[in-house]
Amino acid sequence: MRETLIKLAVLTSFLSSGFLANAQDSDLVGDWTLVTTGFSFVGSTTSYVDLSIEQENGVLKAYIYDGPASLRIDGEQFEIDIDWASGFDEEYLSTFSGKTNADGTLSGKTTHHGATNFLGRAWKDGTFTATRATPPPDLDGLEPDPVDMSGVYNRASGLGAIRKLQFSMTEKGQSIIDNYLEMDNANSRCASPGLVLASGLPYPMEILHADNYILIVYGADYARRIYLDGREFPETGSSSSLGFSEGMWKGETLVVTTTRLNPAFMSTRGQPVSANAYTTEHFYYDDKGYLHADMWLHDPENYSRPPHLRRVYDQNFNLSVITKIDCDPYSFFRALALEGELEKFWSRSALRR
Repeated sequence: MRETLIKLAVLTSFLSSGFLANAQDSDLVGDWTLVTTGFSFVGSTTSYVDLSIEQENGVLKAYIYDGPASLRIDGEQFEIDIDWASGFDEEYLSTFSGKTNADGTLSGKTTHHGATNFLGRAWKDGTFTATRATPPPDLDGLEPDPVDMSGVYNRASGLGAIRKLQFSMTEKGQSIIDNYLEMDNANSRCASPGLVLASGLPYPMEILHADNYILIVYGADYARRIYLDGREFPETGSSSSLGFSEGMWKGETLVVTTTRLNPAFMSTRGQPVSANAYTTEHFYYDDKGYLHADMWLHDPENYSRPPHLRRVYDQNFNLSVITKIDCDPYSFFRALALEGELEKFWSRSALRR
């Protein structure tokens, strides 16, 4: 684990100093959809990466989900580092080493540099391919064509995104991360973690349609209403962890804007969400029947580029019961007391979101 943190520290220094690649190979410029193995306990399971390579002032910069990534190029060969976290919150630095192909695709190997999982077993290296990303459809001007999304959904196996850690931070946003402790996160003490984190938890998601709004329930606890009738936020209302969501159908895509969010963290690694942040989401089905729920966090106080969060769901048609995930805040405070850190917790109230 210490070795992993050292590698991440090296990567962070690259990012903060603007580590760049020579732009002599312009074939890499553009948006790519990268599919890779090696990021799951099941070796053959694939994961997705949205990769953008941009030319800026004569050099190339790489971004994964709009977070910076270290890029190195040598002719047709390239390397891209990705900082990521597993479902057990272990942090890693892995590398995509590949080449450009005659047919315009990319391919190569995924390596984890000997990193081990939470059981101490080495992550198996994998392979990847990448093709030019399909441009998103132009939704402006489309007549509403609502789709009934009612049902219970689980994350779609093999279509999920690798959980990137580093994003394009402002000075203020980076200072919040630098001062972050796990005790600051509301989720640690059983409080609502906020929309961005709650919508990314690995629990079932249920969607219910009413006349003038859509209800989304994350797990058994977090109920969110997306209003479709243009109603305004009440003057007497206050911000909340899930915010105020307004939806509009553009063709068969539900476009949702959420404002009035309480300050929060977007993950258990301290990436902040400010009180002035808002999110945009696109809910739509692909041609294979999977439900996509792409989210962008717009928070210029903390991020110079909006983080993109890719989520893909598979509908569960089996009869199922969604049970509550028990969480007792007593254990959180008891642990702090036993470790002599309770006073530290009280003193950090200004740093909590």
